[in-house]
Parts: sequence; C-alpha cells; structure tokens
Amino acid sequence: RKGDRPPPGPRRPYNFYETEAGVEIRVGRRADDNDRLSTDPELRDGADWWLHAAGCPGSHVVIRSHADDLQQSDPETVVDAACLAALFSKAAARPPAGREHEATGRAAVSLTRARHVSKPAGAKPGLVRLSGDVATVRVDLGAEEKR
Repeated sequence: RKGDRPPPGPRRPYNFYETEAGVEIRVGRRADDNDRLSTDPELRDGADWWLHAAGCPGSHVVIRSHADDLQQSDPETVVDAACLAALFSKAAARPPAGREHEATGRAAVSLTRARHVSKPAGAKPGLVRLSGDVATVRVDLGAEEKR
C-alpha cells in the first residue's frame, strides 16, 4: 500500500511504499532518479536490499532492511518489492517477439544487496552493474494483484 506522504519539501527521487510488516520500500521514478536511489548513501545503505526487473527497463527498488535472511524471515516483503519492480517495468507486459497475445504478467526480478550495485563510468542514466550474489525472484502479477 502507498505509504504516508512525506512532509512537503524538495522532490524525492522515489515513491515510498510500506509493507504490512512496516518495512519501507522505495521505488525510483525516472532513470536519473534510479541512479540516485541505487548509489547515493543518503537514500540507501549498503546493507539494504536492491531489486530490478531482469533484462528490461524499469524502476530500481530498495527495501530498507538489513536483515541477512530477508528472503526467509520476511518473504512477503520480498514479494511485495518484486511485484513493484515488475509493475514499474516493461518486463511483465513484454511478450516474446511475434507472440504479443501471450502477455503473462510474469517477470524475473534480480535481488541483491545495495552494496553490490555500482554505476559504470560514462553509463547512461539508469544503467548499473551488479556484482556479488544476485538472486532471482519470480513473480506473477496476475496471481499477486491483491498486494
């Protein structure tokens, strides 16, 4: 669900969501906002979790949690964030070429620690490099539409 609005002030480079468990999820708005959200220590900690729909343009998502076992201890938060990453991307709506009638709403989402996300020198806005352990979370937006 959409979190409480932050106090008026400068425009934030992300939208704010809160899970049922009270965990904050941040979703980048534009490509240059994604860069800030993914690499700016004022907006995320290295121990936070970072997600992005695999292989296509989309918003960068940060889960503000340092839990080492987040996938086991709070799988609902991971699925919520993965759904947001898929929803704000072209992954779920993009069927294979020539099979446009088969849009499934399914997407693979990359999950890693924010410290494993870096911006290559000279890269275009929104493009980052992942290193270290990267897990894949598979979501089906049709099955998760009540989130």
